[in-house]
Amino acid sequence: MIRIGISVLTLAVLVFFHNAIISLGLKVGLSFTFSKILPYMFQFFAVCLIIYQVYSQYLMNTSLTMRRLVSTLILFGASGIAFAANPIYEGDFNHEYREILLAGENADTFQHGVTMIALPGCPHCYDMLEEMKQVKAIYPALPMYVLVVNNDELAREEYEERSKGKIEVGLFPKSTLLRTIIADGYPNLIYKSNHKSSKIINWTNRGFGSASWDYIMEQEGL
Repeated sequence: MIRIGISVLTLAVLVFFHNAIISLGLKVGLSFTFSKILPYMFQFFAVCLIIYQVYSQYLMNTSLTMRRLVSTLILFGASGIAFAANPIYEGDFNHEYREILLAGENADTFQHGVTMIALPGCPHCYDMLEEMKQVKAIYPALPMYVLVVNNDELAREEYEERSKGKIEVGLFPKSTLLRTIIADGYPNLIYKSNHKSSKIINWTNRGFGSASWDYIMEQEGL
């Protein structure tokens, strides 16, 4: 019984430290995609350990049907609880982007690095800002910016306060470029490989996932 309790406690600890395991994976140099998967792998192994302990202590002398039934219930029950605590959302692993060529007065709109185009009071933009701050802490050499639309100075100050000086915040310039780039809501993410390039990579919020970060790091050589 003690061994089963330890196995259950192990699963609970892994679920609680889900995000910490992701951060640890990034800090030791794993890809964003693998780091995202890593805690689910550990949790699955913990569920298998629970099944093994229950099987070896209580199911050895039961019928094959009972063994299969109990094992299946534990597998789906424990895995379901763990997944409910840390669900996978649509877009978490996506990398759906557009390539856009800039010219004329729009050519210098974006700087080298990652830029988030944010809307005042946008919860998804705030979430992305937190994610950018975490990435910036691990990869300080990667330039990151936030550009706030609608020429809202109060919103700019709010994003600046939330960034805590880690990410430069500015206002999106008045330009017809905004109508060309912004698609499918906010935030939108932009990546420019170098200052001289006229090409940018653009993701919508749903199209930007862990594979997108992996792409950026590969381009930056990080």
